[in-house]
Amino acid sequence: MNILSRRPPAYVMIADQLRGRIERGQLLPGDRLPAERELVDEFGVARMTVRHALDILQLEGLIDRRRGRTGGTFVRGIPPVLDLTRIEGLMPQLRERGLTVTSVVLEKTLESATPAVANYLDLDVGEPVFRVSRLRSVDGTPMFIEISFFPAALVPGMLDEDLSESLYELLRSKWDLYPARKSETITPGIASGWEQDKLRISRNLPLLRISRVAETADGAKIEYSEDALRSDITQIRVITDTTAASD
Repeated sequence: MNILSRRPPAYVMIADQLRGRIERGQLLPGDRLPAERELVDEFGVARMTVRHALDILQLEGLIDRRRGRTGGTFVRGIPPVLDLTRIEGLMPQLRERGLTVTSVVLEKTLESATPAVANYLDLDVGEPVFRVSRLRSVDGTPMFIEISFFPAALVPGMLDEDLSESLYELLRSKWDLYPARKSETITPGIASGWEQDKLRISRNLPLLRISRVAETADGAKIEYSEDALRSDITQIRVITDTTAASD
């Protein structure tokens, strides 16, 4: 038999059909998909086959499965696009889109700079740094964890401030430090158990890890951050503008 003529597994074909309904607008963001038993009857397959099809759509970020009396399977909204070329950070961009953004400070400590942190911030190993860990949520859904390091000598008393809002605004208003440039690196990663718990995700969902160094116009390094973003509800955009380089 010609291998190329083989039909794909039933769960793949079911996933393709449901995906097509979403892409054609037959199912809109927030719509509830038919219950598993209805899909079993519609496609004439076992319940496990339907579940495999839904697993595919969930991994693709197209649906949410919720438990409880109001639970079910729902079409997920389009993930917000986050622009890394903007200096002000991610949360102001989300607020601009009318989303409800919240921040919970998980931990704030004074630590000695490790070799890695010292290298990023142009410090000597062991110099004091403030470490701030925050969980950022959008419309009640955890989106990313942000762990930031700041040279303690540049931001005295930082841990006594309200750290739940924009840290860049705090740097400007409190210490007259203006982030003018930032360098960011994006890598895929696997969530640790702690990250799975805080972000409410399964171990199979990959993360987008962004490491960032921010500095002032005169080159002083003022922040090193490590962000862990959910890949299913986030899109990243980077803009290259050749006209700006030619001016």
